Amino acid sequence: MPTKAIGLVKRYMQKSFESTLDEMLENEAYAQRIAGQTADHKEGVRAFFEKRKPEYKGN
Repeated sequence: MPTKAIGLVKRYMQKSFESTLDEMLENEAYAQRIAGQTADHKEGVRAFFEKRKPEYKGN
């Protein structure tokens, strides 16, 4: 599983109860930048275009 992305989603879901919409949009943009730089993200995109299941390493 793409553990970094899942961790970011959980963190910002919890913060959403006490944050404004603008804060959450900033958080989402940050999380996408971080998750998009991981090896798991690259593997997910590669697997999609190769029409196969991704092999996530958790990084």
